[in-house]
Amino acid sequence: MSPELFVIYNGTVLPANEPVLTVSCRAFRYGDGLFETIRVAKGRVCFMRRHLSRLTASMRMLKMDIPANFTEQFFTEQVSKAVHQNGCPRSARVRLSVFRNDGGLYMPATNEVSWLIEAYPLEEDDYAFPDTGLTVDIYQDYRKPLHRLSNIKSMNALLYVLGAEHARQQKIDDCVLINQLMNVVETTSSNLFAVKNGVLYTCPVNEGCVEGVMRSVIMEIAAEKRIAVYEVPMPMSVMFNSDEVFLTNAVKGVQWVASYKTKRYFNDTARKLQEYLNEKVEA
Repeated sequence: MSPELFVIYNGTVLPANEPVLTVSCRAFRYGDGLFETIRVAKGRVCFMRRHLSRLTASMRMLKMDIPANFTEQFFTEQVSKAVHQNGCPRSARVRLSVFRNDGGLYMPATNEVSWLIEAYPLEEDDYAFPDTGLTVDIYQDYRKPLHRLSNIKSMNALLYVLGAEHARQQKIDDCVLINQLMNVVETTSSNLFAVKNGVLYTCPVNEGCVEGVMRSVIMEIAAEKRIAVYEVPMPMSVMFNSDEVFLTNAVKGVQWVASYKTKRYFNDTARKLQEYLNEKVEA
């Protein structure tokens, strides 16, 4: 039998299998909310300052009120409480959701917010580097628009759902998303980097990618290790012309891509970056 899980809703611990939200919840009705996916590794809440910075910047963009207690210390404590409550204090995947309070139709009745934390156990204590790489393809049915809403972790995620469903139907691991200019942007759950002759390339945020926390961490690590990184628009041909392609997200760190159609990739740079990432988390 699976252990009972709990959530924290506005500071109150509640059973995860009991109703928490109402049918008037704006997150349910309109996707009027944001979320952060946070990793706990070796008992540490990773990169909370970066997550909170992105969250509050996105809240300002969406005209949400930011409560005075939305601080790094507060959410670190709440995440720690959640993972201990769910029996996974060493390693966990945590989702922090923030959404506008009930009321109104498209026009909100208030800009005050509620928040919810979920925590789920993970097996690996650190960011493990997989032996088997991912198989990907490009999803072209719909494209990411070129505006700032594309950069935030919104609860409006239909493009990602459709891309992931396409991957499932094609029996591959993930799909690469493109923007209105037909340039490579990201995948359904990660930012994307390409490697050519030891140099890293990733699209700038004005190309429509999510402004990923792990993306910024990896770019910072690369700079520290004197690995060149360029933020440039990436045409779809980059998938065939690169030596490596790897993905980054807050939960898994660096994941290497093994294949795209007939193309096969190496993983030396991705492996090193994952090692550097674990060193950074432990420091």
